[in-house]
Amino acid sequence: MRLDELSSTEFKERMASRPVVILPVGGTEAHGAHLPLCTDSAQPEMVADAVAERIGGLVAPPLRYAFHSSTRNMPGTLTLGLETTRMVVQDILEALVQNGADKLVVLSGHAGSSHLVALKQACADIVRAHPDVRVMMLSDYDLAKDYPIDQKGDGHGGKVETSRMMAIAPELTRKAEREGRYVSHGFMIVADPETSMPSGYVGAAHEADGELGRKINEYIVDRLTEEIERSFGGVR
Repeated sequence: MRLDELSSTEFKERMASRPVVILPVGGTEAHGAHLPLCTDSAQPEMVADAVAERIGGLVAPPLRYAFHSSTRNMPGTLTLGLETTRMVVQDILEALVQNGADKLVVLSGHAGSSHLVALKQACADIVRAHPDVRVMMLSDYDLAKDYPIDQKGDGHGGKVETSRMMAIAPELTRKAEREGRYVSHGFMIVADPETSMPSGYVGAAHEADGELGRKINEYIVDRLTEEIERSFGGVR
């Protein structure tokens, strides 16, 4: 159930039972010519909706902006600043807490390392300010990477991500023409980090398959449901 589809009265009644509230954090980011800019948003939102249905939870309005570094100069990438990302997520979580939420899951579809640090800091600040509030923070790719297929060399917009999007939004997903490669700059900090991905993606996206994507998505939903039930106990 999407939180913002409830009336104020309905929301108050639902919050009385202290449900788990999931905040999907996505992004608007280039993923090559074969994937839409909403790729990092569509994935966690699908997972959040499916998990909330299973556990009787609520899904907070998604955030479709993130901090981007390696793709920030690519067409269509809309980035927040690092500190802005932390502050926006922290403010959203604080608002949820003020409305009675005490079990929160921040699920990021964008797995950039700096972006995840910003989310983790926001969550840590909430926990320190509200000792009775429990917060889980992860990327859905923390779970996808455990799916039992060879994922060596796969990355941004690659086989796994493209397969998942083929299952979630086939009408927005195109066939990749070839494998995307990664070009390392070593330890150098460069002004044009997008040159690390000449094609805008990394991995065998041309081998992506919608059925594989469906299985990976199902695996992620199963795993996250298990993680929430283990961490928060009886959640229904």
